[in-house]
Amino acid sequence: MTYVSNFEILAENLVPTSIVPSGPQNPFLIQGYFLEISCVAPSTSLNFNLIFDETTSFKQGGVDSSKILKAQVIDANGDVNVYDNFFDSTSNGFLYQPIKTGQTLIYGVQCLPQLATVGEDAVALPQAGIGWRGTVRIENAGTGSLIATPTQRLVYYAGSNPGKDPVTTACVYPVPTASGGTAI
Repeated sequence: MTYVSNFEILAENLVPTSIVPSGPQNPFLIQGYFLEISCVAPSTSLNFNLIFDETTSFKQGGVDSSKILKAQVIDANGDVNVYDNFFDSTSNGFLYQPIKTGQTLIYGVQCLPQLATVGEDAVALPQAGIGWRGTVRIENAGTGSLIATPTQRLVYYAGSNPGKDPVTTACVYPVPTASGGTAI
């Protein structure tokens, strides 16, 4: 088991609405966690687990996290694939993920309340938003076989409805790794 980094997934106003006077713009932000993993060991094919240990076991705010947290994998061909099994085990995360020498995969988790499953009601967020925090670890990866680079990706909206309000800006920033480097 190797700790990769901490994570923070958010869907909330930049500043709590209760302390902002009326008038100034207070953008709503969606912040997701993404981890790019490359296999660098020669002639290797392995399966690993990418586990998210969240402080509240993804039960923060009394919200059904499985309805608003969306997990995806960008595969070696660059195709985005929804990963519906994130909450299917006691270990929340991406389980039994195959990777081969020379491949790069990207794993992401975001809170997207505007994408509630068809037929479901939109999920109301408590107060001015919601967030999840914890650590990410990789299991069953041979030492020195992977490089892992975590990032946070943020999108700011003009209002609190990402399904309707326009995007004002977006950014990506690196997340420090637990080891200080990228080799796993």
